[in-house]
Amino acid sequence: MKGLAFDIKGSIAHFRRPDTTATQMTYPFITPTAVRGLVGAILGIEDFVTQDKIGIELLNPVRTVAQQMSMLGKDAGTAFNRPTTIELLVNPSYRIYYSGNEYTESLLDHLVNEKAVYLTYLGTAYALTKPVLYRTYSDVSYITAAEEKEIEAKTVIPTALIKEIVLKTDRYYCRAGGYMYEYKGNRTFEKSIDFLYEKNGKAISFIPQMDTLLDLKLAMFGEDLICLV
Repeated sequence: MKGLAFDIKGSIAHFRRPDTTATQMTYPFITPTAVRGLVGAILGIEDFVTQDKIGIELLNPVRTVAQQMSMLGKDAGTAFNRPTTIELLVNPSYRIYYSGNEYTESLLDHLVNEKAVYLTYLGTAYALTKPVLYRTYSDVSYITAAEEKEIEAKTVIPTALIKEIVLKTDRYYCRAGGYMYEYKGNRTFEKSIDFLYEKNGKAISFIPQMDTLLDLKLAMFGEDLICLV
């Protein structure tokens, strides 16, 4: 199966957690559903639904800052400025791995020609970004069964894939929960997923658990092991 990787970065980003209201908190890195929405924007598909798989690698450390912004609200039909505290990601940078039979070729064509139908951004309209093709892979192979031995992944790892973490002293491990797993179309989502990530973007070693309720994959992109959701 063919695959590709592309990079996205910016000075700020905000991927809002839906369970926060007065203070708008962000997920610590781009969500899988936001990645698919970004791919849909590149291709010009407004309600983008696909079974293609994506992996997310952190290229910069996860850093956040709280910022009070003046947001436009409504009061009995009259617009007013409403101070709102927002948590922002600082200097986010990601490498997105993409593989599947539906849109890989079309996405590659758009990235090679540096074109996108709609603007692409990192979770919010004031955080614009430009996807840049990193590499293509002629043969992405899925690992269907894994022996109980240590492996190392460059991407964030769904906790459902982890049987045991192989801890290392130079790693800063973090858990991020409550990510939406699957977009069904018409602004509806199904299931949730949790991730383990290393705050500075370093690889994580673990013993895999392949029997999961979600359709998660371990794949080889060239010499790199990638976790796909």
